Amino acid sequence: MGFKGNRYSADTKAEIALRACREDMTISELSSEYGVSGTQINRWKKTLIERASELFDTSKPVDIEKITDPLYKEIGRLKMDIEWLKKKR
Repeated sequence: MGFKGNRYSADTKAEIALRACREDMTISELSSEYGVSGTQINRWKKTLIERASELFDTSKPVDIEKITDPLYKEIGRLKMDIEWLKKKR
């Protein structure tokens, strides 16, 4: 059986990386507070700094259909469920 390690949400990683960038606490203090190794915090900080420009890149077009298509399918399914439940009364 292999070591699985802890899993952290993207929000948690971002929070820790941002706090590391602010430098209001040392990496050791953050490590103790969150229970994450200092090496991992430094990796998340490096990733944040390297990929920060992607947040402001508007040259990539957003595919609206890719986002909305699954939502419309779910709405249709839910409407059918409601109709089925109304008939079951």
